[in-house]
Amino acid sequence: MTALNREQIAIMQHTSIHAARGYYCGDSPDMQALVAAGLMESAGKPGWCDNEYFSLTPAGHEALKEARI
Repeated sequence: MTALNREQIAIMQHTSIHAARGYYCGDSPDMQALVAAGLMESAGKPGWCDNEYFSLTPAGHEALKEARI
């Protein structure tokens, strides 16, 4: 991944700062791009919810630090 777009940065910031226990619920093309780049990873689907959750990887935390202005 060469550069993060605004939506990808927003997803990563939300996951890092606001998401309960650091798990982001939602799937989109931007999320899949983050997963493909190794910046986010699947945290699985809880038994009470049909949606997949994602968390930041160590590389994702570093990329987010670099992306913050």
